[in-house]
Amino acid sequence: MNELNKHMDELIVKSLTNDISLEEKAGLDTWIQQSPDNANYIEQMQKVWSRSKALEAFRSVDVMNDFEQFKSKVGIKPKVVRMSMRRSFLRIAAIMIPAIMLVTAYSLYETVPGFGKWEAFSTENSINEVILADASEVSLNKNSKLVYKKGLTGDTRQLRLEGEGYFKVAKNPNKPFIVQVGNAEVKVLGTEFNLEELNGKVSLAVTEGRVLFSSGTNSMEVTAGERAVSKAGQITKMPLESSNCIAWKTGQIVFEKASIDEVIETIVDHFSEIVGVENSAKASNLQITTRFNNPSLEDVLVELRIHFAKKFEINDNKLIISD
Repeated sequence: MNELNKHMDELIVKSLTNDISLEEKAGLDTWIQQSPDNANYIEQMQKVWSRSKALEAFRSVDVMNDFEQFKSKVGIKPKVVRMSMRRSFLRIAAIMIPAIMLVTAYSLYETVPGFGKWEAFSTENSINEVILADASEVSLNKNSKLVYKKGLTGDTRQLRLEGEGYFKVAKNPNKPFIVQVGNAEVKVLGTEFNLEELNGKVSLAVTEGRVLFSSGTNSMEVTAGERAVSKAGQITKMPLESSNCIAWKTGQIVFEKASIDEVIETIVDHFSEIVGVENSAKASNLQITTRFNNPSLEDVLVELRIHFAKKFEINDNKLIISD
């Protein structure tokens, strides 16, 4: 570090600690305006300083007292020349700022998706597909996010899901594919499954192969044709009676002798604009067998009105069912 840079670092520290004179501030401002690099440098310093606890830490250190104790232990005789507390602090801080920047940059690299070793892929109002480095394919539902290591490096293929996704995992017996979602985890070697986290509940549906489904201290093997739900650390497994759990991906809603309750559950799950249900209709033993391809909500409601002879309406994003 040359003398000019040392001087500017000291002025930056004085500015950050509100201990800068008007003349020094004018010199610092002139230096900042000389180049975009200078302006960017001080902006980085300000961000790092505001996020760190360096100032509080240094304020709690009695520099002179600690140094005197050190000299006493190693047998150094005191000299006449002394450094002021303020100047000592400025020198230490000028050295620490680049160090803090390095620590902050490393922390960002290790932990922040998109900055260093982690990739992040998110959707908003559309469904998108991601092809991973191992050739695994992931379809992400709307308003979902997938985070994973670049290149899926390491002994395992580690990912984290928020929202809902359908996974077609490339087989690799030597490198397990692990997805963390909510308070649960799915571990596979090669298979296809749908995974969703909503309001603290994690739902898994396996369409091919088998997976190990874990939550807290509990774990359970789930195979093709089965689904499982995890909530509050407890896992419940049941048969997968239809493929409607991936209707968001295929565009197909299929009902085979489905009750009105099953129909309601499916359309509420499929159409995100429905945020609640109010059912005041009398119980019905009728069942429905039908198929929809990329339907609108109104397309589905029209057929349900005819088949069940009941009113199906949307009011303030709530599904209202009545006789």
